[in-house]
Amino acid sequence: MPASAELVDLCQAHLELLRRTFGEVSSVIYLTLGMDSEAEPILVPIAQMSESGDLNDWLNPSIRRGALPASSMTMDDAISSGALVAGTLASPDLDTPMERLVMPLMHQDIVMGVLVMLRSDRPWQASEQQYLQTVSVSLAAGCFLDRQNQWLHQRLKTKQALQGEQSEVFHNLLHQFRNPLTAIGTFGKLMLRRLSQDDPNYRLADGIVRESKRLTELVTDFDAAVDVGDVDIAQAVTPPLLPESSESMDAATLQKPLLPALGRSLEAIPQFLGQVLEPLITVTAAAASERHRQFWHSPLAIFSRQLVVIDAQALQEVIANLLDNAFKYAPAQAWVWLLGGLSKDHYVGIVVGDSGPGIPLGDQPHLFERNYRGVQAQGTIPGTGLGLAIAQALITQMGGTLDLVSPLSSKAIQSSWVPVILDQPLSMMDHGTVFIIWLPTPD
Repeated sequence: MPASAELVDLCQAHLELLRRTFGEVSSVIYLTLGMDSEAEPILVPIAQMSESGDLNDWLNPSIRRGALPASSMTMDDAISSGALVAGTLASPDLDTPMERLVMPLMHQDIVMGVLVMLRSDRPWQASEQQYLQTVSVSLAAGCFLDRQNQWLHQRLKTKQALQGEQSEVFHNLLHQFRNPLTAIGTFGKLMLRRLSQDDPNYRLADGIVRESKRLTELVTDFDAAVDVGDVDIAQAVTPPLLPESSESMDAATLQKPLLPALGRSLEAIPQFLGQVLEPLITVTAAAASERHRQFWHSPLAIFSRQLVVIDAQALQEVIANLLDNAFKYAPAQAWVWLLGGLSKDHYVGIVVGDSGPGIPLGDQPHLFERNYRGVQAQGTIPGTGLGLAIAQALITQMGGTLDLVSPLSSKAIQSSWVPVILDQPLSMMDHGTVFIIWLPTPD
């Protein structure tokens, strides 16, 4: 990578400082840009200070790579070993020999460049060499930071280009997704018109219409989230200068908040649970027989009496995730339930449970981490490890909490977390899982 203008200015300022410190000296700073085909370092001059018109003669490639009379070490050796080289160098074109000092610019055992100092009036003293080594440390750090900054800048540009391409793909897929989704909703409405409400298939058709509407809302949120990313991608990759007092910077300026789990801010308002859960219960009851599970839920009348402050779509997403996990990991013919009627100080509780094998204790501390699947990652059941992380995030944003109990103890089985309809509830000892969703009530 070539040196930035800022690094060149920094190096030139250092050389000017050295001229003022040591008097009539000639100096040059090289950057190392890898090795050539002969395994020799590629040196590129980026700053120089000349007190003699003969500087170019002293620093031409043939002399730069020549051996010093006072030392058997060449500049290449100095670069490879990181050692300081001092000695007298004579040129056939000049009458006065020059005292040359070569200092590799080392940072973390990496040679970032070389500082070469030349003067004709006296050799370089030990104290001067020690001072110049201190200067070389500063220059090496500057070269390293410049190289790192350019690398990060290039990586950021590459990442933004990739994100831009991904964004276009997302927009294209979302656009194509809307057409079949609209068709599914239309087919569901046509089926409803042809079925009487007494027909057992009416509820299934109604469920298709409801779920197509829910998918449409999710697609809208997805599109909005992609738009937010597009704005960020379009921003310049070059960071602005810091203000005079970084302490006065707003925390929101230093770190942008993460996008909400649904890609939008939640709108929590007082609602009765029955209205929110009825369509979800309808779909789950229909899916239970298809997935060979036994599903039980509290009567809708119980949920309808419970008033909570929620975002309806967010709560549906949470319960749908929990129920899907219960159906997925519980064995065939296991019980899955959705139970209401729980309450405590200013909170209403909903229980999603199953009589499956339970969740290993070792997995539970990490269960709500994104992409974590624990022991399930070793099995054949597909999953992303996102459902529980999304569920907890949504519940937290609504001001509630999500509790986990697994396996179910005898105390839990005898409590209101397990429906009494189960034939032999005590048979679930040492297995089974319940998630308890606590939602805030209006003040």
